[in-house]
Amino acid sequence: MGSDTDSDLSEDTRRRLESALAAVFRRTPIHVTLDLRLGAIDGWDSMNAVTFTMEVEQAFEVSLGETIFTRDQTIAEVLQILYDNPRPSERPSGSA
Repeated sequence: MGSDTDSDLSEDTRRRLESALAAVFRRTPIHVTLDLRLGAIDGWDSMNAVTFTMEVEQAFEVSLGETIFTRDQTIAEVLQILYDNPRPSERPSGSA
């Protein structure tokens, strides 16, 4: 309990990430940590990169436009991109 996830991840964030990972890979990595490189996930390839990006958009209710996550990015970098893209309801009026 807790040993499998990074203590810096909130329960909600961990749940959303695990949901996206499970949707793509049919399982979650044993250790979801902030420094986990996406390419270290067994089965990561370019098709799964696109699918993971779409699943993350859904799980976190954001629109990432043309963003596609790459094998060299970490979970921390994924989260930073998500936090830099507010949910549509949180955008100031007149924003795309």
